[in-house]
Amino acid sequence: MKSTRTKIIARYLIPLLGFLFVVILYLALRTSLPKYAGRVPFLLILFIIDWLIYKDLRKFWQHSTSFVKATFAILWWIPIGLLFAFLIGSVFLPLQEWKDWPRIYIPGIALMAYLSKFIMFVGLLPAFILQFISFLSGIGKPEKQWLFIKPVGFFRATGIVLGSVSLILLLSGSIFWVYQFKAHEVNVGIKKLPPQFDGLRIVQLSDIHLGSWVSEKPLQRAVDQVMALKPDIIVFTGDLVNYSTSEVHGFESTLSQLKAPLGVYAILGNHDYGDYTAWDSPDTKQQNMEDLYTFYQKIGWELLRNQSKLIMLDSASLLLAGVENWSATSRFKKYGDMEITLDHMPAADLNILLSHDPTHWDAEVTGRYPQFDLTLSGHTHGMQMGIEIAGIKWSPSQYIYKEWAGLYPYKKSSGKISYLYINRGLGHIGYPGRVGILPEITLIVLGKDEKAELMP
Repeated sequence: MKSTRTKIIARYLIPLLGFLFVVILYLALRTSLPKYAGRVPFLLILFIIDWLIYKDLRKFWQHSTSFVKATFAILWWIPIGLLFAFLIGSVFLPLQEWKDWPRIYIPGIALMAYLSKFIMFVGLLPAFILQFISFLSGIGKPEKQWLFIKPVGFFRATGIVLGSVSLILLLSGSIFWVYQFKAHEVNVGIKKLPPQFDGLRIVQLSDIHLGSWVSEKPLQRAVDQVMALKPDIIVFTGDLVNYSTSEVHGFESTLSQLKAPLGVYAILGNHDYGDYTAWDSPDTKQQNMEDLYTFYQKIGWELLRNQSKLIMLDSASLLLAGVENWSATSRFKKYGDMEITLDHMPAADLNILLSHDPTHWDAEVTGRYPQFDLTLSGHTHGMQMGIEIAGIKWSPSQYIYKEWAGLYPYKKSSGKISYLYINRGLGHIGYPGRVGILPEITLIVLGKDEKAELMP
């Protein structure tokens, strides 16, 4: 009787709870995190994968004690419980009012678990397929099912190993590599570069995401590392915060230490507009933006909001254009306007564009605004995970973005070459770590020879 009841619970109750979870998840996202509501189908797929793996792995414990079975079940479903608690909690208390640790690590732990489970599923998928074939071939011929036992066992073991290794790497990335800042030095040659700008040192930062930092100490290390590069100009290409301007508190004194002879300039990224959380009213959301503008004034960074700055160095001119967020994908609202950005601006000897989303470069900049010698972007984070070693450059980000990290040339019809550089981001969001793609500080050194070189 007890065994029958357990089977009924396993067969019907857990899928029913999963369905209810997805419904509540969608309602919670619509209420508190509207920007993420469209990801419910993806989360549903994750839940199905979760359930399939659980059903397969629990066979290992079928002859164990009830305590062992219960422990396995609890540990397996903790991530979905954390995700559920995070979303329901965000309905009753807006994320901008949460303490740092729960806001960062509750979804972060869940994400690490589900990334590992997804990789485990990739390894287990051949086993699932073979089991299905075994089932079909065994209809009326049970002896044929034995042909599939060894390969199924091999793929099952492969999936478990892959999932375990990925979880270890993700945990290591959140402990050891999340604040292991890497300086990328790039020499960029620009045709007819005025001698005044030969050797100009530009430091680019991007995607700091202050809402993901639980302490200012690692940020202070990053600031010290930037200043040691002796920049002539510093630019920040957007995403200072995750959800709201309230996240900047405690970082003012650290960020205000960033200074350069030609100034420190910034633009807005998609996360800076407050679109990723719910607000009591439009006025409250607008006040959040006003607070962000005030913060930039306090730390001494000049925020370019569809604006350009003409910088003179002796008789040579540099046009630094800062456009608001502009993306080629429909997920992100287009706040940017290049016509407004360049309105009434004179021709310059050197033209540099700051645009947070790199899809802007390919979709509009190269075709309509060929005057730009260099475009600086961020946004992708290089997905915060990948491989960059011994000439190998790979990340899941490359399946989403045509250009995703580093330097990209574009040869214009005139024969002149323009460049896009994508910073991998200083901070992090979602996954609280880095694996293979380290947080980046970029040093770009301009030269007169029309060639570009990535320095080791």
